[in-house]
Amino acid sequence: MTKKHMIISIGRECGCGGHEIGEKIAEHYGLKLYDSNLVEILAKRYDLDQEKLMALEERVTGHLLPARQNGFAKQYGSLMNAFTKSDRLFMMERNLIRELAQKESFVIVGRAANAILADNPDVLRVYVYASQEFRLVQARKRFNLNSDEELLRKIRNVDKVRRNYFNYYSDKVWASSDAHDFMIDTSLLGIDDTVDVILGIADRKFNSKVVSITKTA
Repeated sequence: MTKKHMIISIGRECGCGGHEIGEKIAEHYGLKLYDSNLVEILAKRYDLDQEKLMALEERVTGHLLPARQNGFAKQYGSLMNAFTKSDRLFMMERNLIRELAQKESFVIVGRAANAILADNPDVLRVYVYASQEFRLVQARKRFNLNSDEELLRKIRNVDKVRRNYFNYYSDKVWASSDAHDFMIDTSLLGIDDTVDVILGIADRKFNSKVVSITKTA
C-alpha cells in the first residue's frame, strides 16, 4: 500500500493558542512545524531580505484592485501583469507549501494552508477559536499592552489582517466550516485538552500503518 504523509493545518483566531497548539502537536508526532519560518526558508532560497518579507507576510498590501472576497483567486489571470510584492510572496509561499506537502509530513499554522492544500487527501484542516476572555489572557502573554481595550483592539486588527489575506488569496471564507474539517473552541477545553482532541482525530484519520512521518532536519 502506498504510504501517505500526515499534514495538519491549523487556522486560528488571534489569542486562541493556535501556535502553541501547533507546537504541541508537532512535538507529539516528531514533525516539523511551519509558520513564519517559511519566510526564512524563502529568504535563503532566493537571497531576499527576510525582514522585508516578514513585513508582507499574511497581509494584502498595495493592490490595484480592492481586497475583497476571492479577489486574487478569481482574478488571477487579469492580475498577472499587476502583481504586488504581497502577491509574489503569497505565490512563493503557496508553491513552497505544495512542494513540502509532496515530500514530508508536517504541521502548519496559518498561511492559508487549508485552502492551498484543500485537494490534498493527506491534510487534516483544523480551525481553533476561543471566547473573548480566553483570548485576552492569551494575548496579554504575547503583546506588551496595558489595558484590555488595547488588547481587544490588537486582537481585532490581527484577525482583520488574517481575514483579508485569506479571503483575498483563496476561494474559501476565513473561519468558515467549509474551509476546515472541524473547528474547536479552545476556551471550552483549554490548550492541552484541545491538543488531545486534535490528536485523537488525527490518529483516526492517519492510520499509522499507512502514514510515513518524516521529520525534517
